[in-house]
This record gives sequence, C-alpha cells and structure tokens, in this order.
Amino acid sequence: MKGFLLKLNLAQKMINRRVFRANIDNGIMAVEIKNTIGFGARLSWVLEILAFCDEHNLRPAFRFTYPGSDSDFFQPFFKVNTAFSCALEKLKFVKIYTIGELDLGKNYDAVLTVESASYLINKYLVIQEDVLQEVDAFCTAHHFDRPTLGLHYRGTDKSAEAPPVSYENVEQHIRCFIKNNPDTRAVFVATDDDNFLRFMKQSSVGHLVVSRDDSFRARDNVAIHFSGHDKYALNRDAIVNCLLLARCHALLKTASILSAWSVLFNPGIQVTMLNQPFDNYFPERTFTLQQNLSGYGFSQVD
Repeated sequence: MKGFLLKLNLAQKMINRRVFRANIDNGIMAVEIKNTIGFGARLSWVLEILAFCDEHNLRPAFRFTYPGSDSDFFQPFFKVNTAFSCALEKLKFVKIYTIGELDLGKNYDAVLTVESASYLINKYLVIQEDVLQEVDAFCTAHHFDRPTLGLHYRGTDKSAEAPPVSYENVEQHIRCFIKNNPDTRAVFVATDDDNFLRFMKQSSVGHLVVSRDDSFRARDNVAIHFSGHDKYALNRDAIVNCLLLARCHALLKTASILSAWSVLFNPGIQVTMLNQPFDNYFPERTFTLQQNLSGYGFSQVD
C-alpha cells in the first residue's frame, strides 16, 4: 500500500508540474487547495499565491476542495475580480495539499504586511453579493453603526497552536474595555465554542452580547472543520463572522487566522490579542509584535 501511495503522489507531482508550467506560459495561476484545513488558513495561502501573481503579472483562479470530494467551497463566497478572471470551465488546476508544493521561489508569508495583504485582497478578490447582503442585514438589525466591540474566541483545537485563555479572563478584558469605552453599545461574539457563548450570555456583560445564529458550534474540544458537518454551512459561518468582526469598532481576539483576516478587510480596526500563537505566521505575527512593542502583553488586564 505504501508503495502504491508513493507512486500515486509522484504521479500527481508530475501532473502538477506540467499543469503549473502550461498555466504560467499562458499567464495563469490556477490552484486547487485540497485538504482539511480551516477556511482562514486556506485564505492565507491564497494571499501568498496572489502575491506571486501580482509580482509575475498572472491571472489567479482558486478552488477549495476536500479529500474525496470535488465540490468547490471558494466560488460560493469569493470570486476573482473580472479584470483578472479566467474562464473556470476551461482551466486545469494545480492540486496542492500544502503551499510548499507550489515552490513559489520565495517565502511570501514572510514578507506580507497588513497593508500589502489588504492591497492584494482589494485588487483581486470580490466577496459574493449574497454574503455581503447577509452581513449588511445583520449589521443593520444589530445597530453596528453604534460602537460595537467584536470578540472572537476560538475554543476547540487552538490549545495546540496557542496558550488557552479562560472564559473568566475574556470577561475581565471585556469589562475593562467597556470601562475605558463607556459608549460601547454591544459586544458581537463570534465563536466555535457553544459553552463559551452560553457563559458570555450569562456573564456580567451578557445584556450587551449579540451573536450570529451559526449552523454549528462545538460542545467539546473537536474542531468543527474536522467534524464532518456540512462544509458549505461551516465555511459560510466562518466568512460571515469574519466580515461581521471587520465591521466592529474594535476587536478582541484569541489566536486565529480567521479573525486576523477581519483586520485585513478593515486595517483601521483596533486589535487586542489575548494569547500569542506558538508559530510566527501571518497575519497573527503583526498583531503580536505590535502588542509586545506596546508593552501590553497577553492575557493581562490593566
């Protein structure tokens, strides 16, 4: 079996090289990300690929699929700006499991900044209209025109990527923020942890808490994108919450690429990190560096 899988992997790599070369020769970069990682991580790979395209004057195209399925979960939520789009039905996509398989020639993650990432997003990516309509409707219904604190709490699998943050610690940070910003009218909570959301609604700031009615939330430590739930619903939960956080006036967050993308959609938002990721990846490293330089630190309430 191992020998068969090795031959299969080598064959796929050879196919990828041929497709990659043919696409490049035609001014195209068409990539299918086929794995089980979260939506935020996939989007960060998209940023690296967009940086490569921008540098080499290539037209990008993307597909997000999962092992054992050819259903695309990029197109329901994003499309490429028509100035750079390709006829998708005629494209051959390079299928990758990790970003390193593309061998882009340099580590684009290491050179990305919030400013350059926002530039790439605004230039190449367009959010699908029905997604924007849902975001607009929620913001109108919950008066996001008034001062709103966004809170993203990743409560399932993040202990492997950053130190855990207790529910009580988060509540203290919110109370401190409200004390310093008494005009705050709501706290929008985005979380994969149903237990945390219940805690927040029963806490001392519970009367301010609003949240989206997500399709799924975990009541254990199993990451929901590994759980076998409906992938479309999970990914829509992710991108809509990300965009809602971007509409808030300030952002309080645990380590998560998804909520980090909220800042890329709204670079002017004030960000406070509650924990520091173990790995130095973009966009998180930008916020942790700023916080360290400011002397604020992590999981600390002034």
